[in-house]
Parts: sequence; C-alpha cells; structure tokens
Amino acid sequence: MKIKSFTVYTLIIIILTLSIPIPALAETLTDITAEAYILIEMETGQVLAEKNPDQRRSPASTTKIMTALVALENADLEDEMTASEDAINSVPYDYVTAGIKIDETLKFKDLLDLMMITSANEASNIIAENISEDGTMKGFTDLMNKKAAELGLTGTHFTNSSGKEEEDHYTTARDLAYLSLEAMKLDTFREVVGRTEFTLPDTNFRKSEEWQAGHLTYTNELLRSRSKYYSEVTGIKTGYTDLAGLCLVASAVNPDGLELISVVLGAEDKTHQFEDSQKLLEYGFKNFSYQQLVKKGEYVSRFEVEDALDGKKIEIITNNDFSHILPLDEVIRNENLEIIKTFDEPFVAPIEQGQTVGKIEYIYDGKSIGIVELVAKESIEKTTIAILRDKYKEIINDERFIFGVKAAVLIIIAIIILGFILRFIRRKRRRRFNYYSSRKNHYRLKDYR
Repeated sequence: MKIKSFTVYTLIIIILTLSIPIPALAETLTDITAEAYILIEMETGQVLAEKNPDQRRSPASTTKIMTALVALENADLEDEMTASEDAINSVPYDYVTAGIKIDETLKFKDLLDLMMITSANEASNIIAENISEDGTMKGFTDLMNKKAAELGLTGTHFTNSSGKEEEDHYTTARDLAYLSLEAMKLDTFREVVGRTEFTLPDTNFRKSEEWQAGHLTYTNELLRSRSKYYSEVTGIKTGYTDLAGLCLVASAVNPDGLELISVVLGAEDKTHQFEDSQKLLEYGFKNFSYQQLVKKGEYVSRFEVEDALDGKKIEIITNNDFSHILPLDEVIRNENLEIIKTFDEPFVAPIEQGQTVGKIEYIYDGKSIGIVELVAKESIEKTTIAILRDKYKEIINDERFIFGVKAAVLIIIAIIILGFILRFIRRKRRRRFNYYSSRKNHYRLKDYR
C-alpha cells in the first residue's frame, strides 16, 4: 500500500514538474571564434549581439565598403576611368588584382564590380585617383575620413582605398556595421554586393573574352549559402590580411522582411569566416523579430474632464502603430521592457478630437526605443456657465480693461476732489458774502437812527 502511494505521488510530482512552462533560453554565441563581431538590425541599427565591437582593428578589404560609398556619391556609373602607373604598381604582389594594365580605361560601373565582387585592389586605387580632385590617394582618403566623421564613426581612420596594411589605417566592428547600413541604402551598392556574377566589356587594351576567368570570381561565399532562418543573403564584403585575419561584413533578410547586418573580424580560418557569420545571422533571426507593441486607435484610458458639457469623459487612444525588434522569448522581453504612460492632467474642456493629451514611452534594456502619442478619441465641449465664467475672467484680466478701470477710478477721484474744491470755494464765497451783508445792514441801521 505504501509503495503504491509513493508511486502515485511520484507520478503526480513528475507530471506537475513537466507541466510547468520553462522559458526557452536564447541560443548563445560562445562557439564563434572571431576576435570581434557585432550583429545589428538594418532599419534601426539596434544591436542584437556583440563582442569587442569597439576594438580598433585592421579592416583589410572591408575598407572597400567606404570606397564604394564615397565613389557612388561623387561619380556617375558611366564615367570612364584610366589606370595610372601608381594605381597598378602600388598594390603589393601578394594582394588580389584583376590584371588591369597601366593606361587601360574602364567605366566606373565595371571597376565597382571588380572592387566589390572580386576584391581587386588596383580597381579601388583607380577609382580613388579618378574621383579625387587632385588625382591622389591622399585626396580620396580625405573624402573617406570626412564621410566617416559625418557618420559618427569615431573608431575609424583610412589611409588608402583598398585595405592595404598601413599603420594609421583602422576601424571597428561597430563602425563597419553602421557604415554598411548607410551604404546599403544605395540601390546601386546593394545590387552590386548581392551579385556573384558579372562580365567585363572591351577596353582600349583587350576584348571582353580576354579577361581571365580567375579575375571574375566572387569572394563572398556566403551569398550561395542556404538557411531555414533567412531567405536571402544580400551582401556585403570579405577581407583578409595577415594582420586583420579573415573578415566578413554580411547581410541577410528573412521572409518577414527583417534584415540584419553581421560583422566578423579576425575569424580563426576561412571556414569560420563564413560559419561565424552564418551563425551570427541565424542567431538574430532565431531569437528576434519585429513585434507590434501597440496599434493605432487602441484604447488606453478614460478620465474626468473639468467643465465638460453633460459631464462627458475623455477617451484616450493611440495615435499610431508602433513595432520594434524584440526577443521572441517572452520572459526575456517582459523582464527588459518598460512602458511609461504620461497624461496631460488635469483635463479641462474644450478638447478637440485628435488633440494630443499624453504619450507612451517604450524603454527596452534601459534605453528608449520609441514614443507613441496619445490623443482624444472625440471632441468635448465646454458648458455655457464655464464659457461665461471664462469670458468674465478674460475680460477682467484684459490689460485694456484694467487700464480702463484704473482710468475711470482716477477720473472719479479727480471729480470728487474737484467737487470738494468747488464746494470749498463756494462755502468761502458764501461766508464772505454773509459777512459783508451783515456789515452793510449794520451800518444802515446805525445811519437810520
């Protein structure tokens, strides 16, 4: 009997334990080997994961993201650009090239393909020299650094357009992410970095078919990857030098339209260069999504309104939708999300329909992520008595009215004073008249006698 009871109790405990919901913990990123990385959401720039994001590092060929951005802002795709001797010969022998010859002329759009898809270093040099006002690399890097300052990339400085190792040439994972976010706003940039294939035209030195196939090979192997968590890899750029290690700035979008940018710097090897990037992107798609926190026209609260006709109360609603990228884990989301409602109390009639009467501020992990205006659902009129009362107050508080009253009082006082003066004068005159009259009569009586 005791054994049976124990068994029953044990089963009950097991069932109850299994029935308790256990929050799903977000996947960790401990197996990523890169020395520095960051993951951000494309639209808002919200950081979803990071490691050493502000560590200064050599960017290698991810430098070309800035080269492309500056070039697209300063040149036309059909512009013809000619290779100088310095643009060709300044590329170290062990750096990737496309085999462009000195004095060979290509259009900017073709050089852009070579620079961003195959990572040809002389292509970036040719672009830089042809766009720079003084035709020098220094002139172009001044434009690069000016753009970096405009974008607030405080951990970045460039000394060349290709990513060649130089002492004062550096950036950070965070800066590369926000630089890429800006570059991906340009349709031409986005189209180029999302491709793996292109062709080159005839030039003044060769026919189209004479370009070597090896010079037309793409470097971003992640573009060919497949994942159940994203529908397409949309870019962006690889990089490698001995000092920088293996680097990749990547972007991908899922079926819901959520697009993320990952930056991996100093990966362990070429395999991890792409695996780390894929894991980082998949982590973002698995653990985060756009979530609607409020809908437009959603009821919020109701309040008494002073002087409201028929005692009508104000109904407060939201003025717009608001969505934000948040963790899918409800426990984690609720622990970090704070909602603060503020109302413009006390409410006094009249109130117009759609009038702003407050706000909701959403704070996640201690940072404000958005504000939604609160408005009156309907108009509320003021009572007649209140209107008359306020009109009376308005009149008596009007400066012209106050001046008029003061002037009237002064005039009345002046009239009173003048009345006293005139009365005093009349009394004085009457006394004199009586005096002389009495004296005259006295003398007459005396003479009569």
